[in-house]
Amino acid sequence: MRPNRADPELDDLIADIIIDAYDHDEALMGFENAFDEADCLPCPGTVIGEDITILSVAATNGRQELIATCERAGRHHQIALLDIHVKTDQPPSHLLNAYRRWTGTESPGT
Repeated sequence: MRPNRADPELDDLIADIIIDAYDHDEALMGFENAFDEADCLPCPGTVIGEDITILSVAATNGRQELIATCERAGRHHQIALLDIHVKTDQPPSHLLNAYRRWTGTESPGT
């Protein structure tokens, strides 16, 4: 389920991330590993206009999506990664865009 717009660079990144995945769960683990291997966290982001710090990304709690552990005002929160906006100048933005493309979703606010 991908958007119609052509983006060969993102398609290549997705292919690299999920190359050995046999199902949805393994593909999620591929994306989780890609975030971990990129060593791009912690990173600033926003959720519903509130500034947060993304600390980690994982396929947790039996959910069929990636969940980010975030910090705001000294408290930790579990937030669906797809609900978080990351500026394009931040290191994980390219991975997040690939994850969004793979899931067929658009960026928050678009």
